[in-house]
Amino acid sequence: MGDLKHLLKMGLGYPLKNALLANDLSSVVDFLLASLHTVQDASIDPGHVGIYFGLGILLYLVFLSSKNPALVRYSAICAVFIGTAYGILNEIFQTFLPYRTASVADAVSNLIGLVLAQICVIFFVLTLKAIIDKKKRTEGPAD
Repeated sequence: MGDLKHLLKMGLGYPLKNALLANDLSSVVDFLLASLHTVQDASIDPGHVGIYFGLGILLYLVFLSSKNPALVRYSAICAVFIGTAYGILNEIFQTFLPYRTASVADAVSNLIGLVLAQICVIFFVLTLKAIIDKKKRTEGPAD
């Protein structure tokens, strides 16, 4: 976790913080800092969250492009379920490997990454739909 703090204090964190503060978004800065402290206290692994975030987005896209209408309709739920099953199996397999240990905290970190990915994807889709609908309303009907 020390490396993450160092990265945020380097050139990445301060320009972002300053940009947010300059645009009156200090509540976002407070939220991000509180989230970082919560992650540290809960011993959630940001690496697992990030990797499974990416896996969650890929799984969502795979299920969305399926020919099965049920998988398309429930893409986010299927992505969380399959990703969580994979993460738990991965933790179980680690018990059989030398120098590796299984951890419930890692499995929870995996689940958090998957859920965050689905929240971001759904938010992105809804935002994109709202923008398209607004654009259609401002252009008016095409006759």
